[in-house]
Amino acid sequence: MRKLIITFSIVLSGLAFAQSSGNPYIYDEPSAEEQDVFPSNPGDPNPSPVDQYIPFLLLTAIGMVVVFARNRKAA
Repeated sequence: MRKLIITFSIVLSGLAFAQSSGNPYIYDEPSAEEQDVFPSNPGDPNPSPVDQYIPFLLLTAIGMVVVFARNRKAA
């Protein structure tokens, strides 16, 4: 029971702080002098398409843990 409470507290704290950012430079546009002219310049910091699937990935991981735990008990 103690491990379950610790696991849920870690998951909930991770979800609670997932969107907060203390970096003030994320949304500031760099001036023309600061921009790189190299081909490796990443451009605008658009959110990753994986962000849309985070709840699905979390549920999948929890399901995998349950299935592996049951298989381990059966063996």
